[in-house]
Amino acid sequence: MSRKLQAFDARPVTGAPSAGPVAPLRLGVLLDARSGERWIAEAVRAALAIHGAGLAAVVVLSRREHVTSAAATVHSVVAAADRLLRCPREPLLARIDVVAALPPAARLDLVVAARDGWELDDAASAQLRDCAVDYWLNFAAERPRLPMPAIARRGALGIEIGRAVPAASPWAGAAEVGAGSAVTLVSVVDYADSANALYRGIGATVASSSARNRVAALRRGMNGLVRSLQRAAHGVAGGVRTPASSETPASQPTLAGVAQLGLQIVRRVTVNRLRKLGWREQWQIAYQFASKDARVDCTRLRYLVPPRDRYWADPFALRHGNRYFVLFEEARFGEERGRIMAVEVHERAEPGVPQVVLERSYHVSYPFLFHNEGVLYMLPETAASGRLEVYRCETVPWQWRLHAVLLDNVRAFDATLWQATDRWWLFANIAAPGTDGNDELHLYSSARGPFGPWQPHRCNPIVADARHARSAGPLFRRAGALYRPSQDCTPVYGRSVVVNRVDVLDDDDYREEPIGRLDPGWRKDVLRVHTLGGSGRLRVIDCSVRRRRW
Repeated sequence: MSRKLQAFDARPVTGAPSAGPVAPLRLGVLLDARSGERWIAEAVRAALAIHGAGLAAVVVLSRREHVTSAAATVHSVVAAADRLLRCPREPLLARIDVVAALPPAARLDLVVAARDGWELDDAASAQLRDCAVDYWLNFAAERPRLPMPAIARRGALGIEIGRAVPAASPWAGAAEVGAGSAVTLVSVVDYADSANALYRGIGATVASSSARNRVAALRRGMNGLVRSLQRAAHGVAGGVRTPASSETPASQPTLAGVAQLGLQIVRRVTVNRLRKLGWREQWQIAYQFASKDARVDCTRLRYLVPPRDRYWADPFALRHGNRYFVLFEEARFGEERGRIMAVEVHERAEPGVPQVVLERSYHVSYPFLFHNEGVLYMLPETAASGRLEVYRCETVPWQWRLHAVLLDNVRAFDATLWQATDRWWLFANIAAPGTDGNDELHLYSSARGPFGPWQPHRCNPIVADARHARSAGPLFRRAGALYRPSQDCTPVYGRSVVVNRVDVLDDDDYREEPIGRLDPGWRKDVLRVHTLGGSGRLRVIDCSVRRRRW
Protein backbone atom coordinates (compact mmCIF):
# COMPACT_ATOMS: atom_id res chain seq x y z
CA MET A 1 0.00 0.00 0.00
CA SER A 2 1.74 3.15 -1.21
CA ARG A 3 0.61 6.64 -2.20
CA LYS A 4 3.87 8.55 -2.66
CA LEU A 5 4.32 10.69 -5.80
CA GLN A 6 7.57 11.77 -7.46
CA ALA A 7 8.32 14.93 -9.39
CA PHE A 8 7.65 14.72 -13.12
CA ASP A 9 10.73 14.25 -15.29
CA ALA A 10 11.13 14.14 -19.04
CA ARG A 11 11.78 10.46 -19.65
CA PRO A 12 10.02 8.19 -22.15
CA VAL A 13 7.20 6.15 -20.68
CA THR A 14 8.26 2.74 -19.32
CA GLY A 15 6.88 -0.21 -21.25
CA ALA A 16 6.18 1.74 -24.41
CA PRO A 17 5.29 -0.30 -27.50
CA SER A 18 8.26 -1.28 -29.61
CA ALA A 19 6.65 -2.98 -32.61
CA GLY A 20 7.65 -1.61 -35.98
CA PRO A 21 10.55 0.63 -37.04
CA VAL A 22 10.93 4.05 -35.44
CA ALA A 23 9.69 6.80 -37.76
CA PRO A 24 11.15 10.32 -37.38
CA LEU A 25 8.73 12.80 -35.82
CA ARG A 26 8.86 16.51 -36.71
CA LEU A 27 7.02 18.32 -33.94
CA GLY A 28 5.69 21.85 -33.75
CA VAL A 29 4.47 23.74 -30.68
CA LEU A 30 1.54 26.18 -30.48
CA LEU A 31 1.63 28.66 -27.57
CA ASP A 32 -0.44 31.60 -26.34
CA ALA A 33 2.64 33.64 -25.43
CA ARG A 34 6.36 33.32 -24.83
CA SER A 35 5.73 33.04 -21.10
CA GLY A 36 3.77 30.11 -19.70
CA GLU A 37 3.78 27.41 -17.07
CA ARG A 38 6.78 25.14 -16.72
CA TRP A 39 4.75 21.97 -17.43
CA ILE A 40 4.49 22.99 -21.10
CA ALA A 41 8.26 22.97 -21.52
CA GLU A 42 8.49 19.69 -19.56
CA ALA A 43 5.89 18.07 -21.81
CA VAL A 44 7.75 19.15 -24.95
CA ARG A 45 11.09 17.91 -23.57
CA ALA A 46 9.49 14.55 -22.73
CA ALA A 47 8.16 14.32 -26.29
CA LEU A 48 11.57 15.17 -27.72
CA ALA A 49 13.14 12.37 -25.65
CA ILE A 50 11.38 9.90 -27.97
CA HIS A 51 13.91 8.40 -30.37
CA GLY A 52 13.66 10.17 -33.72
CA ALA A 53 11.66 13.17 -32.47
CA GLY A 54 12.78 16.73 -33.23
CA LEU A 55 11.41 20.24 -32.78
CA ALA A 56 10.74 21.95 -36.11
CA ALA A 57 8.78 25.08 -35.19
CA VAL A 58 7.40 27.15 -32.33
CA VAL A 59 4.40 29.37 -33.00
CA VAL A 60 3.05 32.05 -30.66
CA LEU A 61 -0.62 32.81 -31.24
CA SER A 62 -2.14 36.16 -30.32
CA ARG A 63 -5.89 36.78 -30.23
CA ARG A 64 -7.92 39.54 -31.74
CA GLU A 65 -11.30 40.48 -30.29
CA HIS A 66 -10.52 38.55 -27.10
CA VAL A 67 -12.56 39.53 -24.01
CA THR A 68 -12.07 38.06 -20.51
CA SER A 69 -15.36 37.31 -18.73
CA ALA A 70 -16.17 38.55 -15.24
CA ALA A 71 -16.34 34.94 -14.02
CA ALA A 72 -12.83 34.24 -15.37
CA THR A 73 -11.52 37.35 -13.62
CA VAL A 74 -13.03 36.32 -10.27
CA HIS A 75 -11.75 32.78 -10.75
CA SER A 76 -8.21 34.05 -11.29
CA VAL A 77 -8.31 35.52 -7.76
CA VAL A 78 -9.69 32.31 -6.23
CA ALA A 79 -7.16 30.20 -8.14
CA ALA A 80 -4.24 32.38 -7.05
CA ALA A 81 -5.27 32.08 -3.39
CA ASP A 82 -5.74 28.33 -3.67
CA ARG A 83 -2.35 27.85 -5.28
CA LEU A 84 -0.61 30.10 -2.73
CA LEU A 85 -2.11 28.22 0.21
CA ARG A 86 -2.28 24.65 -1.08
CA CYS A 87 0.71 24.15 -3.44
CA PRO A 88 2.94 27.23 -3.35
CA ARG A 89 6.10 25.42 -4.49
CA GLU A 90 4.68 23.31 -7.33
CA PRO A 91 7.34 23.51 -10.10
CA LEU A 92 4.97 22.53 -12.92
CA LEU A 93 2.92 25.71 -12.37
CA ALA A 94 5.88 28.11 -12.20
CA ARG A 95 5.89 30.84 -14.86
CA ILE A 96 8.86 30.70 -17.25
CA ASP A 97 9.90 31.82 -20.71
CA VAL A 98 8.71 28.69 -22.53
CA VAL A 99 10.24 29.62 -25.87
CA ALA A 100 13.67 30.16 -24.30
CA ALA A 101 13.37 26.80 -22.47
CA LEU A 102 12.89 24.89 -25.73
CA PRO A 103 15.58 23.82 -28.22
CA PRO A 104 16.20 26.17 -31.17
CA ALA A 105 13.51 25.96 -33.86
CA ALA A 106 11.80 28.07 -36.50
CA ARG A 107 9.71 30.79 -34.86
CA LEU A 108 6.42 32.29 -36.05
CA ASP A 109 3.99 34.83 -34.60
CA LEU A 110 0.40 34.54 -35.82
CA VAL A 111 -2.76 36.50 -35.09
CA VAL A 112 -5.89 34.33 -34.85
CA ALA A 113 -9.55 35.07 -34.38
CA ALA A 114 -10.95 34.37 -30.90
CA ARG A 115 -14.66 33.75 -31.11
CA ASP A 116 -15.85 30.63 -29.23
CA GLY A 117 -12.30 29.30 -29.47
CA TRP A 118 -9.46 30.40 -31.70
CA GLU A 119 -9.64 30.03 -35.46
CA LEU A 120 -7.06 30.08 -38.25
CA ASP A 121 -7.64 31.99 -41.48
CA ASP A 122 -6.37 30.65 -44.80
CA ALA A 123 -3.09 32.58 -44.65
CA ALA A 124 -2.25 31.37 -41.13
CA SER A 125 -3.17 27.79 -42.05
CA ALA A 126 -0.84 27.94 -45.04
CA GLN A 127 2.03 29.22 -42.88
CA LEU A 128 1.58 26.32 -40.45
CA ARG A 129 1.43 23.79 -43.29
CA ASP A 130 4.69 25.20 -44.69
CA CYS A 131 6.43 24.18 -41.44
CA ALA A 132 5.98 20.55 -42.61
CA VAL A 133 5.55 19.08 -39.13
CA ASP A 134 4.07 15.67 -38.39
CA TYR A 135 2.25 16.84 -35.26
CA TRP A 136 1.46 20.22 -33.81
CA LEU A 137 1.32 20.13 -30.01
CA ASN A 138 -1.32 22.64 -28.97
CA PHE A 139 -0.75 24.31 -25.59
CA ALA A 140 -3.15 27.21 -26.07
CA ALA A 141 -5.52 27.98 -23.20
CA GLU A 142 -8.55 27.88 -25.51
CA ARG A 143 -9.76 25.12 -27.77
CA PRO A 144 -9.47 25.65 -31.54
CA ARG A 145 -12.73 25.83 -33.41
CA LEU A 146 -13.62 22.60 -35.14
CA PRO A 147 -13.29 21.35 -37.80
CA MET A 148 -9.65 22.44 -37.79
CA PRO A 149 -7.92 22.85 -41.18
CA ALA A 150 -5.17 20.44 -42.16
CA ILE A 151 -2.02 22.12 -40.78
CA ALA A 152 0.16 19.04 -40.14
CA ARG A 153 0.98 15.78 -41.88
CA ARG A 154 -0.50 13.60 -39.14
CA GLY A 155 -2.40 15.62 -36.53
CA ALA A 156 -2.70 18.41 -33.98
CA LEU A 157 -2.63 17.06 -30.43
CA GLY A 158 -3.66 18.67 -27.18
CA ILE A 159 -4.31 17.74 -23.56
CA GLU A 160 -7.79 18.38 -22.18
CA ILE A 161 -9.09 18.11 -18.63
CA GLY A 162 -12.76 17.51 -18.00
CA ARG A 163 -15.20 18.39 -20.75
CA ALA A 164 -13.18 20.01 -23.57
CA VAL A 165 -11.08 22.25 -21.27
CA PRO A 166 -7.50 22.68 -22.57
CA ALA A 167 -4.89 21.85 -19.93
CA ALA A 168 -3.40 25.36 -20.20
CA SER A 169 -6.71 26.92 -19.16
CA PRO A 170 -6.86 28.19 -15.54
CA TRP A 171 -10.28 26.52 -15.30
CA ALA A 172 -8.80 23.06 -16.01
CA GLY A 173 -9.43 20.80 -13.01
CA ALA A 174 -11.41 23.45 -11.15
CA ALA A 175 -14.89 22.53 -12.38
CA GLU A 176 -14.65 19.03 -10.90
CA VAL A 177 -13.66 20.38 -7.48
CA GLY A 178 -16.45 22.94 -7.48
CA ALA A 179 -19.08 20.41 -8.55
CA GLY A 180 -17.94 17.81 -6.00
CA SER A 181 -17.15 15.30 -8.74
CA ALA A 182 -15.34 12.17 -7.52
CA VAL A 183 -13.31 11.84 -10.72
CA THR A 184 -11.44 14.04 -13.17
CA LEU A 185 -11.16 13.02 -16.82
CA VAL A 186 -7.98 13.66 -18.80
CA SER A 187 -7.78 13.21 -22.59
CA VAL A 188 -5.22 13.54 -25.34
CA VAL A 189 -7.18 14.64 -28.39
CA ASP A 190 -6.42 15.13 -32.07
CA TYR A 191 -8.00 18.40 -33.23
CA ALA A 192 -7.30 17.45 -36.84
CA ASP A 193 -9.72 14.54 -36.37
CA SER A 194 -12.68 16.33 -34.74
CA ALA A 195 -11.00 16.05 -31.32
CA ASN A 196 -10.87 12.25 -31.46
CA ALA A 197 -9.36 10.95 -28.20
CA LEU A 198 -6.06 9.08 -28.51
CA TYR A 199 -5.83 8.60 -24.75
CA ARG A 200 -8.36 8.92 -21.97
CA GLY A 201 -7.69 8.44 -18.26
CA ILE A 202 -9.81 8.90 -15.16
CA GLY A 203 -8.27 9.80 -11.83
CA ALA A 204 -9.61 10.70 -8.41
CA THR A 205 -10.39 14.39 -7.92
CA VAL A 206 -8.25 16.17 -5.32
CA ALA A 207 -11.29 17.65 -3.64
CA SER A 208 -9.49 20.09 -1.33
CA SER A 209 -7.64 22.11 -3.99
CA SER A 210 -8.26 22.94 -7.64
CA ALA A 211 -4.54 23.63 -8.11
CA ARG A 212 -3.56 20.21 -6.77
CA ASN A 213 -6.26 18.58 -8.85
CA ARG A 214 -5.00 20.33 -11.97
CA VAL A 215 -1.40 19.24 -11.29
CA ALA A 216 -2.46 15.61 -10.84
CA ALA A 217 -4.42 15.77 -14.09
CA LEU A 218 -1.52 17.47 -15.89
CA ARG A 219 0.83 14.65 -14.95
CA ARG A 220 -1.56 12.06 -16.37
CA GLY A 221 -2.07 14.11 -19.51
CA MET A 222 1.63 14.73 -20.10
CA ASN A 223 2.39 11.03 -19.95
CA GLY A 224 -0.63 10.25 -22.12
CA LEU A 225 0.67 12.70 -24.72
CA VAL A 226 4.14 11.14 -24.73
CA ARG A 227 2.67 7.64 -24.97
CA SER A 228 0.51 8.67 -27.94
CA LEU A 229 3.56 10.04 -29.74
CA GLN A 230 5.57 6.91 -28.93
CA ARG A 231 2.86 4.79 -30.51
CA ALA A 232 2.91 7.03 -33.57
CA ALA A 233 6.71 6.75 -33.84
CA HIS A 234 6.53 2.96 -33.72
CA GLY A 235 3.48 2.67 -35.95
CA VAL A 236 1.42 1.05 -33.20
CA ALA A 237 -2.31 1.68 -33.16
CA GLY A 238 -3.87 2.21 -29.74
CA GLY A 239 -7.56 2.47 -28.94
CA VAL A 240 -9.18 4.33 -26.07
CA ARG A 241 -10.09 1.81 -23.36
CA THR A 242 -11.53 4.14 -20.76
CA PRO A 243 -15.07 5.46 -21.37
CA ALA A 244 -15.75 9.14 -21.01
CA SER A 245 -16.87 9.98 -17.50
CA SER A 246 -20.45 11.12 -16.98
CA GLU A 247 -19.10 13.43 -14.25
CA THR A 248 -17.86 16.23 -16.53
CA PRO A 249 -18.92 19.66 -15.17
CA ALA A 250 -19.14 22.93 -17.08
CA SER A 251 -16.31 23.71 -19.48
CA GLN A 252 -16.41 27.48 -18.80
CA PRO A 253 -16.35 29.34 -15.45
CA THR A 254 -19.52 31.04 -14.26
CA LEU A 255 -19.90 33.33 -11.26
CA ALA A 256 -22.04 30.68 -9.52
CA GLY A 257 -19.50 27.98 -10.37
CA VAL A 258 -16.58 30.03 -9.02
CA ALA A 259 -18.48 30.73 -5.79
CA GLN A 260 -19.23 27.04 -5.40
CA LEU A 261 -15.56 26.24 -6.01
CA GLY A 262 -14.43 28.54 -3.21
CA LEU A 263 -16.99 27.11 -0.80
CA GLN A 264 -16.04 23.52 -1.63
CA ILE A 265 -12.34 24.15 -1.03
CA VAL A 266 -12.96 25.84 2.33
CA ARG A 267 -15.38 23.12 3.41
CA ARG A 268 -13.10 20.24 2.46
CA VAL A 269 -10.01 21.72 4.09
CA THR A 270 -11.94 22.49 7.28
CA VAL A 271 -13.54 19.04 7.49
CA ASN A 272 -10.22 17.29 6.88
CA ARG A 273 -8.44 19.24 9.61
CA LEU A 274 -11.21 18.83 12.17
CA ARG A 275 -11.40 15.10 11.48
CA LYS A 276 -7.70 14.68 12.26
CA LEU A 277 -7.91 16.33 15.67
CA GLY A 278 -9.25 13.39 17.63
CA TRP A 279 -9.57 10.53 15.14
CA ARG A 280 -7.32 8.51 12.88
CA GLU A 281 -8.06 6.01 10.14
CA GLN A 282 -6.41 2.67 10.82
CA TRP A 283 -6.27 -0.29 8.46
CA GLN A 284 -7.11 -3.63 10.09
CA ILE A 285 -7.29 -7.24 8.91
CA ALA A 286 -10.48 -9.31 8.93
CA TYR A 287 -10.88 -13.01 8.19
CA GLN A 288 -13.32 -15.89 8.28
CA PHE A 289 -13.41 -19.60 7.51
CA ALA A 290 -16.02 -20.63 4.96
CA SER A 291 -16.98 -23.44 2.62
CA LYS A 292 -15.33 -23.69 -0.78
CA ASP A 293 -16.19 -20.83 -3.21
CA ALA A 294 -18.26 -19.08 -0.51
CA ARG A 295 -18.15 -15.30 -0.55
CA VAL A 296 -17.06 -13.12 2.34
CA ASP A 297 -19.82 -12.73 4.92
CA CYS A 298 -19.06 -9.42 6.67
CA THR A 299 -21.36 -10.34 9.58
CA ARG A 300 -19.08 -13.27 10.52
CA LEU A 301 -15.68 -11.61 10.30
CA ARG A 302 -13.00 -11.88 12.96
CA TYR A 303 -10.57 -8.98 13.27
CA LEU A 304 -6.83 -8.60 13.74
CA VAL A 305 -6.48 -5.18 15.37
CA PRO A 306 -3.01 -3.58 15.41
CA PRO A 307 -1.65 -1.28 18.13
CA ARG A 308 -2.73 2.36 17.81
CA ASP A 309 0.60 3.54 16.39
CA ARG A 310 0.47 1.43 13.20
CA TYR A 311 -1.77 -0.16 10.59
CA TRP A 312 -2.15 -3.62 9.05
CA ALA A 313 -3.27 -3.94 5.42
CA ASP A 314 -2.94 -5.91 2.16
CA PRO A 315 -3.73 -9.38 3.58
CA PHE A 316 -3.00 -12.57 1.61
CA ALA A 317 -4.19 -15.99 2.76
CA LEU A 318 -1.97 -19.07 2.72
CA ARG A 319 -2.94 -22.68 3.32
CA HIS A 320 0.00 -24.95 4.14
CA GLY A 321 -1.09 -28.50 4.86
CA ASN A 322 -3.78 -28.19 7.52
CA ARG A 323 -2.52 -24.83 8.78
CA TYR A 324 -3.62 -21.35 7.71
CA PHE A 325 -1.63 -18.13 7.71
CA VAL A 326 -2.22 -14.49 6.80
CA LEU A 327 0.62 -12.40 5.38
CA PHE A 328 0.14 -8.64 5.40
CA GLU A 329 1.79 -5.22 5.47
CA GLU A 330 2.61 -3.41 8.71
CA ALA A 331 3.68 0.25 8.86
CA ARG A 332 3.88 2.80 11.64
CA PHE A 333 2.00 6.06 11.16
CA GLY A 334 4.28 8.81 9.92
CA GLU A 335 6.75 6.41 8.31
CA GLU A 336 7.11 5.71 4.59
CA ARG A 337 8.46 2.19 5.07
CA GLY A 338 6.26 -0.88 5.46
CA ARG A 339 7.27 -4.46 6.15
CA ILE A 340 5.67 -7.88 5.72
CA MET A 341 4.23 -9.74 8.69
CA ALA A 342 2.76 -13.23 9.04
CA VAL A 343 0.34 -14.68 11.60
CA GLU A 344 -1.20 -18.12 11.97
CA VAL A 345 -4.99 -18.15 12.32
CA HIS A 346 -7.29 -20.92 13.54
CA GLU A 347 -10.96 -21.62 13.00
CA ARG A 348 -11.72 -22.37 16.65
CA ALA A 349 -8.86 -20.71 18.50
CA GLU A 350 -7.24 -17.34 18.91
CA PRO A 351 -4.69 -16.30 16.26
CA GLY A 352 -0.99 -16.56 16.90
CA VAL A 353 1.41 -13.65 17.43
CA PRO A 354 2.29 -11.72 14.24
CA GLN A 355 5.96 -11.91 13.27
CA VAL A 356 8.11 -9.96 10.82
CA VAL A 357 8.98 -12.12 7.79
CA LEU A 358 10.34 -9.57 5.27
CA GLU A 359 11.85 -6.16 5.96
CA ARG A 360 13.97 -4.00 3.70
CA SER A 361 15.47 -0.52 3.76
CA TYR A 362 12.61 0.53 1.43
CA HIS A 363 8.84 0.15 1.56
CA VAL A 364 7.40 -3.33 0.95
CA SER A 365 3.71 -4.24 0.96
CA TYR A 366 1.06 -6.28 -0.92
CA PRO A 367 2.68 -9.74 -0.37
CA PHE A 368 1.21 -11.57 -3.38
CA LEU A 369 1.81 -15.33 -3.01
CA PHE A 370 2.14 -17.95 -5.74
CA HIS A 371 3.49 -21.47 -6.27
CA ASN A 372 5.72 -22.64 -9.10
CA GLU A 373 6.91 -26.24 -9.41
CA GLY A 374 5.94 -26.91 -5.82
CA VAL A 375 7.84 -23.93 -4.38
CA LEU A 376 6.18 -20.96 -2.62
CA TYR A 377 7.14 -17.46 -3.75
CA MET A 378 6.19 -13.94 -2.74
CA LEU A 379 5.85 -10.99 -5.15
CA PRO A 380 5.59 -7.97 -2.83
CA GLU A 381 5.18 -4.36 -3.87
CA THR A 382 8.69 -2.89 -3.99
CA ALA A 383 8.02 0.23 -6.06
CA ALA A 384 10.23 2.31 -3.74
CA SER A 385 13.25 0.27 -4.89
CA GLY A 386 12.54 0.96 -8.58
CA ARG A 387 12.17 -2.72 -9.42
CA LEU A 388 9.79 -5.66 -9.06
CA GLU A 389 11.28 -8.39 -6.84
CA VAL A 390 10.36 -12.03 -6.19
CA TYR A 391 11.24 -13.81 -2.92
CA ARG A 392 11.50 -17.58 -2.44
CA CYS A 393 10.18 -19.13 0.75
CA GLU A 394 12.79 -21.05 2.76
CA THR A 395 10.61 -21.90 5.78
CA VAL A 396 6.84 -21.52 5.38
CA PRO A 397 5.92 -18.76 5.99
CA TRP A 398 8.65 -17.27 8.17
CA GLN A 399 11.82 -17.07 6.07
CA TRP A 400 12.28 -15.60 2.59
CA ARG A 401 15.20 -14.75 0.34
CA LEU A 402 15.48 -12.68 -2.83
CA HIS A 403 15.12 -14.97 -5.85
CA ALA A 404 14.68 -12.80 -8.97
CA VAL A 405 13.93 -9.33 -10.34
CA LEU A 406 11.03 -9.41 -12.80
CA LEU A 407 11.14 -5.77 -13.96
CA ASP A 408 13.81 -3.13 -13.40
CA ASN A 409 13.74 0.68 -13.52
CA VAL A 410 9.99 0.75 -12.95
CA ARG A 411 7.55 1.86 -10.27
CA ALA A 412 5.16 -1.11 -10.20
CA PHE A 413 2.34 -1.20 -7.66
CA ASP A 414 0.39 -4.24 -6.42
CA ALA A 415 1.70 -6.67 -9.03
CA THR A 416 -0.50 -9.76 -9.43
CA LEU A 417 0.23 -12.95 -11.39
CA TRP A 418 -2.12 -15.30 -13.20
CA GLN A 419 -1.09 -18.64 -14.69
CA ALA A 420 -2.92 -19.57 -17.88
CA THR A 421 -2.52 -22.81 -19.82
CA ASP A 422 0.25 -21.55 -22.11
CA ARG A 423 1.77 -18.58 -20.29
CA TRP A 424 1.89 -16.40 -17.20
CA TRP A 425 0.28 -12.98 -17.06
CA LEU A 426 1.47 -10.12 -14.86
CA PHE A 427 -0.90 -7.31 -13.89
CA ALA A 428 0.70 -4.23 -12.31
CA ASN A 429 -0.12 -0.57 -11.91
CA ILE A 430 2.79 1.25 -13.52
CA ALA A 431 3.31 4.83 -12.39
CA ALA A 432 5.19 6.98 -14.87
CA PRO A 433 7.34 9.72 -13.30
CA GLY A 434 5.23 12.09 -11.25
CA THR A 435 1.96 10.15 -11.55
CA ASP A 436 -0.22 8.30 -9.08
CA GLY A 437 0.00 4.54 -8.70
CA ASN A 438 -3.78 4.15 -8.80
CA ASP A 439 -4.58 5.23 -12.33
CA GLU A 440 -3.15 2.87 -14.95
CA LEU A 441 -3.07 -0.93 -15.05
CA HIS A 442 -0.46 -2.52 -17.32
CA LEU A 443 -0.28 -6.12 -18.50
CA TYR A 444 2.76 -8.29 -19.30
CA SER A 445 3.13 -11.88 -20.48
CA SER A 446 5.78 -14.58 -20.25
CA ALA A 447 5.78 -17.85 -22.16
CA ARG A 448 8.74 -19.17 -20.17
CA GLY A 449 7.41 -19.02 -16.61
CA PRO A 450 6.78 -16.55 -13.80
CA PHE A 451 10.35 -15.24 -13.78
CA GLY A 452 10.22 -13.90 -17.34
CA PRO A 453 11.32 -12.48 -19.62
CA TRP A 454 8.20 -10.31 -19.61
CA GLN A 455 6.71 -8.64 -22.68
CA PRO A 456 4.46 -5.58 -22.36
CA HIS A 457 0.97 -5.89 -23.85
CA ARG A 458 0.32 -3.94 -27.03
CA CYS A 459 -2.72 -2.25 -25.47
CA ASN A 460 -0.99 -0.90 -22.36
CA PRO A 461 -2.37 0.63 -20.29
CA ILE A 462 -5.19 -1.88 -20.40
CA VAL A 463 -7.18 0.10 -17.81
CA ALA A 464 -6.74 3.86 -17.27
CA ASP A 465 -9.44 4.43 -14.68
CA ALA A 466 -8.84 4.89 -10.95
CA ARG A 467 -12.30 3.41 -10.32
CA HIS A 468 -11.07 -0.11 -11.09
CA ALA A 469 -7.42 -0.12 -12.25
CA ARG A 470 -5.35 -1.04 -9.19
CA SER A 471 -5.36 -4.70 -8.15
CA ALA A 472 -7.04 -5.71 -4.89
CA GLY A 473 -5.90 -9.32 -4.54
CA PRO A 474 -5.43 -12.53 -6.55
CA LEU A 475 -7.49 -13.37 -9.62
CA PHE A 476 -9.86 -16.32 -9.24
CA ARG A 477 -12.13 -18.58 -11.26
CA ARG A 478 -15.75 -19.30 -10.49
CA ALA A 479 -18.20 -21.24 -12.67
CA GLY A 480 -15.71 -21.19 -15.54
CA ALA A 481 -15.25 -17.41 -15.57
CA LEU A 482 -12.12 -15.48 -14.58
CA TYR A 483 -12.43 -12.56 -12.17
CA ARG A 484 -10.01 -9.79 -11.19
CA PRO A 485 -10.52 -7.91 -7.90
CA SER A 486 -9.57 -4.25 -8.11
CA GLN A 487 -9.73 -1.10 -6.04
CA ASP A 488 -12.06 1.81 -6.50
CA CYS A 489 -9.74 4.68 -5.56
CA THR A 490 -12.39 7.39 -5.94
CA PRO A 491 -13.13 9.64 -4.18
CA VAL A 492 -10.34 8.41 -1.87
CA TYR A 493 -7.64 5.74 -2.14
CA GLY A 494 -8.87 2.20 -1.51
CA ARG A 495 -12.54 3.13 -1.07
CA SER A 496 -14.05 -0.22 -2.22
CA VAL A 497 -13.24 -3.51 -3.90
CA VAL A 498 -14.60 -3.95 -7.44
CA VAL A 499 -14.89 -7.44 -8.93
CA ASN A 500 -14.26 -7.46 -12.69
CA ARG A 501 -15.12 -10.34 -15.02
CA VAL A 502 -12.26 -10.85 -17.50
CA ASP A 503 -13.90 -11.34 -20.90
CA VAL A 504 -10.82 -11.20 -23.18
CA LEU A 505 -7.21 -11.96 -22.23
CA ASP A 506 -4.80 -12.61 -25.10
CA ASP A 507 -1.81 -11.10 -26.90
CA ASP A 508 -3.94 -8.69 -28.93
CA ASP A 509 -6.63 -7.53 -26.54
CA TYR A 510 -7.81 -7.25 -22.96
CA ARG A 511 -11.34 -6.50 -21.83
CA GLU A 512 -13.00 -6.70 -18.44
CA GLU A 513 -16.41 -5.77 -17.07
CA PRO A 514 -17.11 -4.64 -13.48
CA ILE A 515 -19.87 -6.95 -12.21
CA GLY A 516 -19.88 -6.48 -8.43
CA ARG A 517 -18.31 -4.71 -5.49
CA LEU A 518 -17.59 -4.93 -1.78
CA ASP A 519 -18.32 -1.59 -0.12
CA PRO A 520 -17.56 -0.45 3.43
CA GLY A 521 -20.34 0.28 5.91
CA TRP A 522 -21.13 -3.13 7.41
CA ARG A 523 -20.01 -1.43 10.62
CA LYS A 524 -20.52 2.26 11.31
CA ASP A 525 -16.79 2.84 11.80
CA VAL A 526 -15.65 1.02 8.65
CA LEU A 527 -14.68 3.62 6.03
CA ARG A 528 -12.78 1.75 3.32
CA VAL A 529 -11.93 -1.75 2.08
CA HIS A 530 -9.32 -2.46 -0.59
CA THR A 531 -8.06 -6.09 -0.52
CA LEU A 532 -9.92 -9.36 -1.05
CA GLY A 533 -8.50 -12.87 -1.19
CA GLY A 534 -8.54 -16.40 0.11
CA SER A 535 -6.88 -19.81 0.20
CA GLY A 536 -8.67 -23.05 0.93
CA ARG A 537 -11.42 -22.21 3.42
CA LEU A 538 -9.81 -18.98 4.63
CA ARG A 539 -11.16 -15.63 3.39
CA VAL A 540 -9.36 -12.35 4.11
CA ILE A 541 -10.06 -8.65 3.63
CA ASP A 542 -8.78 -5.43 5.12
CA CYS A 543 -10.76 -2.40 6.22
CA SER A 544 -9.99 1.14 7.31
CA VAL A 545 -11.61 1.92 10.64
CA ARG A 546 -12.10 5.26 12.38
CA ARG A 547 -10.27 5.03 15.69
CA ARG A 548 -9.46 7.53 18.43
CA ARG A 549 -5.86 8.72 18.58
CA TRP A 550 -5.68 8.03 22.32
